[in-house]
Formats: sequence, structure tokens, C-alpha cells
Amino acid sequence: MTDIHSSSSAASADEANAYSKPRIVLHWLSAAVILWATFSGFGVVLLDPNHPFRQWVESFNPQLTSLFIPFFAWRLWLALRAEPRTSRKPQERLAHTVHMGIYAAVSGVLITGVLMMTHPVTLLALITLPQLIHSNIALLQLHELHHVLCAILAGLVTLHLAAVVLHHVRGKSVLGRMIK
Repeated sequence: MTDIHSSSSAASADEANAYSKPRIVLHWLSAAVILWATFSGFGVVLLDPNHPFRQWVESFNPQLTSLFIPFFAWRLWLALRAEPRTSRKPQERLAHTVHMGIYAAVSGVLITGVLMMTHPVTLLALITLPQLIHSNIALLQLHELHHVLCAILAGLVTLHLAAVVLHHVRGKSVLGRMIK
């Protein structure tokens, strides 16, 4: 795929191939899990605590996100070992910083999510993750930190999506690199 706005088709070919198939698949898996967990997690707080949908989401999301952890770890590993581009424009540095912020926020959300579990969680009726923290004070602090990190992640994802739309409107779509 060639970007007609680039000064060199070789440079645009390098950019188009910057993401391997595994990175692309893991990106979209991450997007699906993060968007679902964000919208459903923030959305159910509007419901009564005994509402069946809220109870289902509060049961399902810890299982989903716990199963997501190894995929996210793989994605993070691939991103960190990717060839760093040395000559970045300020806009590229900002994009890199936001991406690293997203990785950090997701890591924090997943870690605090596991640590704040108030009961064992059974994954696919096969594996039980035990409750790791039993102090009510520590659980409350982890819960608060988890919500702050979720809000930060939601802001960073919104910024990321806004940048994708802005690039598209300006005729320099970056979405093509993530859809192969």
C-alpha cells in the first residue's frame, strides 16, 4: 500500500510494513477487550448493584481480562522489541508517548484488577485464580487506583482514536497499517 502524500514510496512501504501480523491481530484483540471492558465497566455503575446485567458484567469482565493478560504481555513484548525509529518528528514522538502511556495504563489496570479481586475467579470453569489480597483497606485502595487507571486509559484511548480520525481527515490515513 502506497501513501500518495509521502515523498518516497520506499519510506511509505517501510511504514506500511511496520506492524507484523501478530502485532496487528493483538492490536485488534486489545481494542475489542479494552473497549468492551471500558464501556461495560463504566456503564454498569449506572445500574442497581443487583441488576442481572451488572452482575453478569462484574462476573464476566474479570474472567475476560484475566484471560487477556498473556495476549497483552505478548503484545507488549513485541512492541518493546520492535526496531526503534531514531529520527522522529515531534508528532511521532507524541504518538509514541501516547502509545507507551496506553501500554502502561493497560498494565496498571490489569495488575490492579487481579489484585483487587475480592473472591477467587474461575476461568472457563478450569482454572481458579485465588484472591491475593485480603486486607479491606488495601482492597479499597486498589479499587480506587484501578478506577483512576481505567479513566486514564479511557482518556488515552480517546486521544488515540481522535488522532486516527484526524489523520484520516487530513488524507494521511494510518489505519491501513493496522488492517492487512
